[in-house]
Amino acid sequence: MSGEETKGTIRPATVADGPAVNAFLRGLGLVLPDDPDDVARHWRGVWADNPALARHAPDVALGWVLEDAGAIRGVFCNLPLMAYMGETPIRISCGRAWAVEKAYRSETRRLCEAYFGQPNLDVVLISTAIPATGRRCLEFGGVALPQPEHGTVLYWVVNSPAFLRAAFRKKGRGRQAAFWLGLLASVPFDFVMRLSGRRPYASLAGVTPVPVSAIDADFDALYTAKRTELPDALLACRDAETLRWYFGLGARADETRVLRCDRDGGLKGYVVLIRDDAPAIGLKRYKIADMLVREDDPAVVDSLLAAAYEYATAKGVHVVELIGLPPHLRARAGKHKPYSRPLPTFPFYYKAQTPDLAARLADGASWYVTAYDGDSALL
Repeated sequence: MSGEETKGTIRPATVADGPAVNAFLRGLGLVLPDDPDDVARHWRGVWADNPALARHAPDVALGWVLEDAGAIRGVFCNLPLMAYMGETPIRISCGRAWAVEKAYRSETRRLCEAYFGQPNLDVVLISTAIPATGRRCLEFGGVALPQPEHGTVLYWVVNSPAFLRAAFRKKGRGRQAAFWLGLLASVPFDFVMRLSGRRPYASLAGVTPVPVSAIDADFDALYTAKRTELPDALLACRDAETLRWYFGLGARADETRVLRCDRDGGLKGYVVLIRDDAPAIGLKRYKIADMLVREDDPAVVDSLLAAAYEYATAKGVHVVELIGLPPHLRARAGKHKPYSRPLPTFPFYYKAQTPDLAARLADGASWYVTAYDGDSALL
């Protein structure tokens, strides 16, 4: 911004900034905790209890704050994460929340320069990009994830009348009209759905739902085995400590369930279900936030998807959604005939900080991406 007058000053964020940053972001409409205890817990969890901090440089950025006249005018929060390619550690910086007051939008570039110019990192990424964010990523040397299918949501309808009511509400119908339209439309919809088998069916043997707190050393062993299976893929850190930390951050973490599949004396795979309702239209929704399966065993994949559907049914949820997964696992999910819809904009951009890593990550086969990668599962 040479030659241009700047507004305010930009400084690194600290853990103590959490409450003020939270209030600023909520004031601009972002969904974040409201209760003071929840606010403190959330930001301490993101910026102090994060296991990845021990594997980053001591001065790794937590984010940046734009201040003017004694008040926050903009923020770009950062979530340090870790991944591995085989035995090689990959230090990741993920954009967590980014907002600037309208009168200070001219300073957005300065915040972006701070974020994309971070030292001592291997990859910076944005996992929940809106169109404007995506353009900024491209402007600063980022590229889209080389898996175009990541921009498509797969989903299975669990309760067709309720799902269709929500769909009509989304299209602008009133509550009463949506109720009757959903009820009437559900008869042929449900008939076709059941006749064509548009839901996961498989044995549920060995599959058990457990809370996040019950993630144990078996998950460490599974993650270690998976790193050996995929030595050339970027695999986010999924040891038990990191999984408990990450999935324990959300406002509805007590409703998050890990469906673990144990067979032949060991943990063969898991999926994580997070609750992500859309109350404005009355939609109750589970999202499959992560999946990891030993040797990508199709029988285990099938069982976990079927168990996710059954668990959602038992909890009165209307739909189960899936975003991400490597192409071959998405293809396996596709055998269970999900519906699909495109996301409004492609959500996942990254910038590798070295030419060698950029060349490796340009290959879609070098990524194992689910909603767990980045911040899209932190609701």
